[in-house]
Amino acid sequence: MIKGIYTAARGLDARMKNLEVIANNLANLNTTGFKKEMPFSEVMNQYGQTQIQQVTDFRQGDLAQTNNPTDVAISGKGFFVVQTENGQEFTRNGSFKISDNGYLVDQQGNKVMGHNGSIKIDMLSFEKQKNFTISNNGEIKFGNNVIDSLMIAKMNDQQDSARDSGTNFSATGGFQVANQNDFQIKQGYLEESNVNPIKELENMIQVNNEYQSASKMITFLDKSLDEANQIGKV
Repeated sequence: MIKGIYTAARGLDARMKNLEVIANNLANLNTTGFKKEMPFSEVMNQYGQTQIQQVTDFRQGDLAQTNNPTDVAISGKGFFVVQTENGQEFTRNGSFKISDNGYLVDQQGNKVMGHNGSIKIDMLSFEKQKNFTISNNGEIKFGNNVIDSLMIAKMNDQQDSARDSGTNFSATGGFQVANQNDFQIKQGYLEESNVNPIKELENMIQVNNEYQSASKMITFLDKSLDEANQIGKV
């Protein structure tokens, strides 16, 4: 009976974590480039031990047109690379801007990486010219002058990556430059969150029902254990 209480309590804890995951997904419904987290699940490792596994859903979200020339989205595989104080991080959030000192940066001020390093933009040229373009393969141009190309990377093992913040990930398993056949860059677009609110609400209802069932089971078993102890004292 005590083992039953332990098992039910473990299930209660797992469902509480899943409710937190679902709530976080819903909170990021409108976060550009956000990749939803799947509910925690128990898996068996190679030694026959049960472990709790967290999986990120990296499927592409819808692309929304913004007409902002520094907004870019990836259609296909790969991630943008940004240089942060913690090293290089990987993101599908292409909401970029030009910093005061002329670098292409994300909304947190992290420099966006190109094949030649941090991408430097001539602000005067950007303000005067309307022909600032980013091609399908990520090549950045002012007119016919090539500035650099966006570095698009593929993580060697996406599920082995660590979410650093919001939409950024660390490639703990390493990365490689993506093949140009794997993606297309869409200038003037942003990738929306891949969270489906209806699906998340359905999951929330299901997990909440499971939580209530597990809670009732613990109450029942605890009461039964107490009654057994009372009988034992007679």
